[in-house]
Amino acid sequence: MAHWEFPATNPVDLDINLISGLIGITAEPTDVITVSLTTSRPDSSGDGHIADVRVDYADGRLEIIESKHHGIRHRSSALDLAVTVPAGSRCVVQASASDVSCRGEAGSLDVRTASGDISASVVRGPVRVNTLSGNIRLDQTLADVIAEAASGNIALQQASGDVAVKTVSGDVHIGAAAASVTAHAASGDLRIDSIAAGDADLNCVSGDIAVAVAPGVAVYLDLATIIGRVSSELEPSDSAGHAGLRLKCRTAQGDVRVTRAALVDAS
Repeated sequence: MAHWEFPATNPVDLDINLISGLIGITAEPTDVITVSLTTSRPDSSGDGHIADVRVDYADGRLEIIESKHHGIRHRSSALDLAVTVPAGSRCVVQASASDVSCRGEAGSLDVRTASGDISASVVRGPVRVNTLSGNIRLDQTLADVIAEAASGNIALQQASGDVAVKTVSGDVHIGAAAASVTAHAASGDLRIDSIAAGDADLNCVSGDIAVAVAPGVAVYLDLATIIGRVSSELEPSDSAGHAGLRLKCRTAQGDVRVTRAALVDAS
């Protein structure tokens, strides 16, 4: 195990580049940055894998970079990384095969991993996350989101900015969307529990689409399916220009269902 500490109270730029393992980021009020690194699959070469990681902090930038090696030795490496940084820090992560989680409040989030799940609690700024094989879960985002998964589900609980999501094989579930949503799935269902404004462009090849429109929002509907049923509980607006929400749904094999979202009691 290796451990580092650096004094810091203001948000920092965090840059992580690891090959495989588990990456856990905590962004919370603190006066010290902590970095802990362990081997998740201990073996005779475990200490050597930790030695391949460079940890540097200077001028508000924290870098955690693993040297890339080739051959049998490094194919078995797997490292567990735990990082605590001040709330509002901007986080960039690149990995080949790592699960990435970000707890607390990040300033922005940019994660690319070939294989692994991605999750985050609260992100104040832009979000861009991409995994080839893994699930994506975002609890609350306050700015625009781009999320892509080749094989995996995408779940976003509360989105204040525009959302663009794409998955080849997996479902897309958005809890509450305050702005525009673009969602594409080749094989999977698309569901939005509540959408309030903007443009919603939802497309899938094989899957159902279900959208609930926020109470009191006028909506322009453009709905179609080749094999399936289309149903709507809403009265459509006469034109897109008079609607607060423009909803376009397309699926080749599946149902399209539009409903009115339940009114939430704030008391």
